[in-house]
Amino acid sequence: MRIKLLLVVKVIFILVFVRSHPLRAERVVSLEEAYRTARLESERIAIAQENLVQAEKEKDRAKSFLYPRLTADLSYLRRPKEEASPFGALLPEREERLNLVLEQPLYVGGRASATYRIAKMGIKGERLGLDLVTEGLLFDVAQTYYEGLKAEKNVLIEESEVQRLEAHRRDAEKRFRVGESTRTALLRAEAELSNANAKLIRAKNQKTVMKDQLSMLAGIEGEFELADPPFITLAEQPEAQWVVSAYERHPDLQRRRLGIEIAREQVDFAAGAFYPSLTLEGRYSRIHQDPETPFFIRDDRSVMIKLSFPIFEGTLRVAELSQAKSRMRQTGLQAQLLKDEIAVRIRRALLNLTALTSELDHLKRRVVFAKEAFSLTSRQFAVGLGTQIDVLDASAALMDAERQLSNTTYDREVAILELERSAGIFLPSILESGAR
Repeated sequence: MRIKLLLVVKVIFILVFVRSHPLRAERVVSLEEAYRTARLESERIAIAQENLVQAEKEKDRAKSFLYPRLTADLSYLRRPKEEASPFGALLPEREERLNLVLEQPLYVGGRASATYRIAKMGIKGERLGLDLVTEGLLFDVAQTYYEGLKAEKNVLIEESEVQRLEAHRRDAEKRFRVGESTRTALLRAEAELSNANAKLIRAKNQKTVMKDQLSMLAGIEGEFELADPPFITLAEQPEAQWVVSAYERHPDLQRRRLGIEIAREQVDFAAGAFYPSLTLEGRYSRIHQDPETPFFIRDDRSVMIKLSFPIFEGTLRVAELSQAKSRMRQTGLQAQLLKDEIAVRIRRALLNLTALTSELDHLKRRVVFAKEAFSLTSRQFAVGLGTQIDVLDASAALMDAERQLSNTTYDREVAILELERSAGIFLPSILESGAR
């Protein structure tokens, strides 16, 4: 008996402990944490970083053409027998030869230095490309994060709708029992409640989908919940100032400007093919023969300066120069087109933000009115002064107002981020806030 009593006490203690101390608390992920995790775990950023590594090695490769080249070759020759002549051995039976050649380009029409400058600018371009990839990833993370918050709020709204319809079904059942309502009204209440439960299931599924998407983008593992970030504050300034800021700071536009400089260097590289090249070459040879020939020289040292001038190459140089000039003009046109697109993006983002801000004020008042209307109609229906249609319409209007308010609230935050991205300050603002 005593043993059974101890077992019962242990079981009760375990149950109380488990209920009061959950085995694993739900993890709450903030937007800043999602930013940091995405920068550390994303394959998109890792790929862009490898592009930067390759660009740095390309600079080393281009720099190597400015240094002298030293090559060595060793050969061994063996014949079945020597070839004799009246003056001695004409061809030796065995011959070992060592050649050391030092070659230094002195002038190649500026092509080597142009290649090196292009490689250095390529590193800057890949750094800007890394910023663009990081910015795109973090914006996708923010957009998905806010979509996840919208899905979470939608679940709460659907749960509130279910609770309201459950209360309405209880009122309809009470009125049916006392004979103040028909069975049709009760069945309608049951049908509306069932439909609300189905919508709640879909809302929960959408929440799961958004969290899975965020987990993939940011590399977040395990179960987690989302925390409401603080509202974004945005300094008000005229559209022209936003455009000026974008022209100065937008990484994509900076990359296009750098592309114009690279295209100019490529024109210089192509033009260098029309100039002669000058090369200094030093050579050392050491030979061993058995037997030795009459005019055998064991050690030979020489220095040679070689001037090479291309005369005709089938219009290859002309075509390459024309291509380089065309690419330079094309890059300039692309940069101008991007400037025009950025100005349009900023204008569109400002209009969208203004519309959402104005709509938000109206939706807040609409939610207040909808809550009052539902409270009034539900009380009237409970005492027999209102109809079921009034209650259901008021409940649907309240749910729609709450959903629109939630969606518009988060859409406005995304619109601010879109404006910052168009103006080229989205990534710097994240880095300055500490999401490193």
